[in-house]
Amino acid sequence: MTRMVLSAAGYEVATAASGKDALKMVREAPPDLVLLDINMPGMDGWETLRLLRAGEFLGDIPVVMFSVKSEFRDRVHGIQEGAVDYVTKPFEVDGLLARVRRVLDAVDRGGSHLSASSPPRVRP
Repeated sequence: MTRMVLSAAGYEVATAASGKDALKMVREAPPDLVLLDINMPGMDGWETLRLLRAGEFLGDIPVVMFSVKSEFRDRVHGIQEGAVDYVTKPFEVDGLLARVRRVLDAVDRGGSHLSASSPPRVRP
């Protein structure tokens, strides 16, 4: 569903089946934003986030955590670990798109390589 929503909004979306796959994809083609589910097979989203933050040249990629956990402490934990936002599932389509747009706008103001001819790449 997330992929369909973002693709329909004009974003280029690449997906990974696991944290290990996500790290490999990010190293090979750094995206403008990573949407990272906490519950993944093998390496969970928290470990993937820590490794992204520790990686040379990867620490600046904004990460938005995705989870069914909606408790305040989970959201705080995500921010403390280095995520720029935390989205609970199920999500409202307009809310997700607004959050993605907000993060990418902030990245763009910081000198990102985004342009109209190069749609943002988003990885869940």
